[in-house]
This record gives sequence, structure tokens and C-alpha cells, in this order.
Amino acid sequence: MRLGCVSVLLAIAAASTAALAQSPRDAELAQGLTRTVYVTVTDKTGLPVTDLTAEDFVVKEGGKARDIVAAAVTNVPMRIAIIVDDNGTGIFRYGVAKFIERLQGMAEFSLSTINVQQMKLVDFTANAANLSAAINQLVARPGANDGGQLLEGIFDTAKDFQKRVARRPVIIALTVGGEEHSTVPAHQVLEELQKSGAALHVIAVNSSALRAMAVAQKPGALLEENMKLSEVLGDGSKQTGGTRGEIVASAGIVVGLQQLAEELRSQYAVSFSRADKPRSNDKLNVSVKRAGVNVRAPVKLRLATQ
Repeated sequence: MRLGCVSVLLAIAAASTAALAQSPRDAELAQGLTRTVYVTVTDKTGLPVTDLTAEDFVVKEGGKARDIVAAAVTNVPMRIAIIVDDNGTGIFRYGVAKFIERLQGMAEFSLSTINVQQMKLVDFTANAANLSAAINQLVARPGANDGGQLLEGIFDTAKDFQKRVARRPVIIALTVGGEEHSTVPAHQVLEELQKSGAALHVIAVNSSALRAMAVAQKPGALLEENMKLSEVLGDGSKQTGGTRGEIVASAGIVVGLQQLAEELRSQYAVSFSRADKPRSNDKLNVSVKRAGVNVRAPVKLRLATQ
């Protein structure tokens, strides 16, 4: 009995010591009072700005100023899901290869195609051989000229990120346009994006030669589906701190993806503390005091603590 009592007392003492040793920062993290947001800052020419400090950033939630705990260019590994909707043209293959090459050692990648529905070529990996094998499947192949389900692909990828609880998730949608045939509502896709914490980046090649427009059987329904896709690609990229690029020639794909790679390499992790938890509809606003720069950050944080 004595030995049992001693063991209990030692356990209580150890727990008390651990509680005393917990820093205020640890306690805030446990309560979700300190959060981290990933922020892109570029100059007027689009080049990343990498010399900012915590004193340069301003963070507000619901209009309330937050205390900046730390801010620096981050090396937190990314999980990048690349969704290719190329109608079997293979035009994104080289750009995707160079993009992954530029970010090797900084991310795990998954690669999927949209041929009506989403098909995963490789799950998240940093293995160069596995990624190369997946990229080699992006050669010219039979397409679906009447469009696909890119909206569904983004939705499913956002749901998948939530299951994996990725710290720094990124979704890249590469598309040649055409009709959208997904029936999932735009607001549901946007909600799942916000829950996942993923930044959505879009590169669209506008050329009817890459995917001919099919004759619509139900013009009203088709218009609604295309509007939903346009809303997600536009609002989704803005709300998550991502980008949307429209290019008119395939030559711009490599340039666009390389620019995106440089921006992801140069992102800031901005940590801030709050004395209270924000309301669910409070918007996040991140800015910098330096003039002449552009700042991109999500307008809301996912609910789960980081």
C-alpha cells in the first residue's frame, strides 16, 4: 500500500511540475489563442519580398488588432496537390515537372488528372522516381471534349486534406477550360477549402483549340455549372490566399508555374496571439507597413488549431 501511495504522489508531483513548466505560449497554442498564417508578399514586379520582420506585419481578425508573435520566411514542409485538367493534350507536363523540381526537398506532391472524373496518378510523396512516373502519364492521350468535373476534384482534394490534417496544404488546379459537369454547389466547395486550410492556385489556358465546346443539351444547367466553377476558381483563390492566372498560350505555363514555385519558396509564416477566440464569421486581414508591396493571405483560418 505504501508503495502504491508513493507512486501516486510521484505522478501528481510530475504532473504539477509539467504544468508549471508549460510556457504561456504553449498554453495559448493549446487553447487556439496563438495561430500561424502563411503569407505571400511580392513587389510591384511580382518578385517575392523576403526581408520583412515581425514589426512589418499587421494582423486583424474581425477588425481587432492581434499581437505578432513571430514572422519569417518559412521552411515548414508543404503538401501540394496538383490537379491537371488538360483534355488529354499533355500541355502541362513540362511545366509540372519543372515546378516539382524547383520545390524538391520542400514538399510532398500528389498528382491527379481530370478525364470527366478525377483520377489520382500518385499520392503524396517526395520520391523523385514515383513523381517522374506520374508526370510521364501526362503525355498526349484521349480527352473528353465536353469538359469534366474539376469542381468535384477540388472538393474531394479539400476533404482529403482535412483527413490528413496537413500543416501547409496547397491545391494547384491547371485547366484548359470547357464545360463543367459537377453538380456540387460552389458554396460547399468554398466551405471545404476553408476547413482544409489549403491555398488554391489556378492556372487556366484560354484556347478553344484545346477543348472544343460541346453542344449543350440543357443550356440553363450547363450555364449554372460553369458559373459555379468560375466562382470557385475566382473566389476560392482570393479567399485562401492563392492566385488565379489566365494565359492565352501554352508557353506561359512554365513561366506561371515557376513564378508560383518562387512565391511558395518565399512565403512567410506569421504567428499571432489573441486574448479571445474570433467569431466564426470574423475575417482575417494581413497587411504590411511597407509601401509598394502586395500581400496575399487567407481571409479566414481553418477552425482546427495548428
